[in-house]
Amino acid sequence: MFNINQYLEEIACPSCKSSDFNILRKANYQGIKDLEGLLQIYKSSADELMLDQLVCCTSCNLTYLNPRIKSEIILQSYSDNTDEKHASQDVMRYKTFKRSLKKILAKIDNPETKNKKFLDIGSASGVFLKAAKDMGFEETGFEPSSWMVEFGKKNYNVNIQKGLIENVQNMKYDYISFWDVLEHVTDLERTLQKVNELSKSNTCLIINVPDIDSYACKIMRYKWPFYLNVHLYYFRKKTLEASLQKFNFKLVQKFPHWQYLHLGYLLDRASKYFSFFSLMKSVCNYLKISKISIPYNMGQTTFVFKKMTNDK
Repeated sequence: MFNINQYLEEIACPSCKSSDFNILRKANYQGIKDLEGLLQIYKSSADELMLDQLVCCTSCNLTYLNPRIKSEIILQSYSDNTDEKHASQDVMRYKTFKRSLKKILAKIDNPETKNKKFLDIGSASGVFLKAAKDMGFEETGFEPSSWMVEFGKKNYNVNIQKGLIENVQNMKYDYISFWDVLEHVTDLERTLQKVNELSKSNTCLIINVPDIDSYACKIMRYKWPFYLNVHLYYFRKKTLEASLQKFNFKLVQKFPHWQYLHLGYLLDRASKYFSFFSLMKSVCNYLKISKISIPYNMGQTTFVFKKMTNDK
């Protein structure tokens, strides 16, 4: 008999280590019948609706899953992940990343890219690394999925390696990025400590996450499309700043992240929440307009931090 409790772990607040929290939404694991089904829904790019218990820390206000699926199961599913559907949108993601990088460089008034080392964590298919490389950066990426790593090497000829941030050798980087990744990491404190070790004075840290304080989240409530099984934390400006302040990172910019995707892909994902979008998807397929490029924002926010120490 499958017992979900065998695969759960209780954790203290990932940011402040408090054990006190308020329950925002209780878990519902009734649809999971075996371990294989559990692994399937915890893929890194999965869009399965949130089943876990959602809580809010009474000390620092971080919202996170607790209890949650054991870390080793999550990491195994990330490593085994293959996702051609995700990679099918790389043309759109490349367009998004180029625009985002140009915007960030303009906002921090530092357009120089030559000889600048850029580390990307959770690189997926490697398309962000291609955007960074094409702009002149010396790119390095780490990705847990073997399939994604091989895809990136073959299709984009970028420096992408299999692994997590703890597998990065201790050298210093000018830029470090987490594009829709920080909410996935199983050990938030250790991840940020490693970021600190890899940073030099004035390192630029880019973190793109779904913002729980966004209007989209407040309006849609638990229909918000970023309430997912694979999202272990739900950040807002205050909690993200608090988590990074202890490592001497200061927030210097914050702005909405507009993602470009094909219309058909967007409608396919939206149909999980509202059946009306299934009909719209059929109409778009009939009219042959599914490949139209559409910018959208449902609360995704880019936070740009800078290291504020004199370490070399």
